Amino acid sequence: MQAVQWEQGLHMEALANLAHELRSPVQAILGYLDILRDELSEAIDDRHKQIIERMNANAHDLAQTVENVMDFSVADAMAEAAYEEEIRPHDLIGELAPALEAANDSKGLEIGFDLEAAPTVFRSRRRPIKSILLNLAVNAIKFTDRGSVTIAIRRAVTSQRGSAVELEVRDTGPGIEAELVAQAFQRCAQLSHSSIRSHRGMGLGLAVVQRNVEALGATIMVKTALPQGSIFVVIIPIADPIAKALYQVSA
Repeated sequence: MQAVQWEQGLHMEALANLAHELRSPVQAILGYLDILRDELSEAIDDRHKQIIERMNANAHDLAQTVENVMDFSVADAMAEAAYEEEIRPHDLIGELAPALEAANDSKGLEIGFDLEAAPTVFRSRRRPIKSILLNLAVNAIKFTDRGSVTIAIRRAVTSQRGSAVELEVRDTGPGIEAELVAQAFQRCAQLSHSSIRSHRGMGLGLAVVQRNVEALGATIMVKTALPQGSIFVVIIPIADPIAKALYQVSA
């Protein structure tokens, strides 16, 4: 058993190294695409603009896949994930914007943000929280053909009456059949063969969400109704007493 675990550890380390090596060139590609869009926007026709936008969307897909592979290939308690810092919801949404715009380029969905009840700042682990929001939102965009995707961050109260932050991603997609909800969080799972043909990706997104939820000691709930869309809610407890000092509500 120890030999098997050691071998699996080596495979995971090799995968992590590969993903790390892929990250830099993918980010470089995204940077050059931004330059192309900025410098050539007035000099090229609509067809060539569309080509650049499609390249940008696919590059963002690849970047997110690399990040998800890294999440799966490193230890459960990642050093990066264990580092707590001050997080401002408005800044966090700004960090997500480029990937969401790229994912939505060919869809034209209404992307909404609800931060009215969000804390001004709270202290937690930025990387897993950002990963949860990004994977849930990009997944919602991929499976929603018309309507909207809304991301909300708000203050919440846990069952122990402690401080908590609630993340919500709501879409107007087809919804998920109740018996398939658990399956959706399995590694590399796709909900059907038709999904594989019509949607890009390895099926890592929701499994990465589940892993990060566990790492944060959080809980996740899924509300779905066919064909009215889905709501994913993640409640992240914020440890006291730090939370009391930093858990400020926007005016």
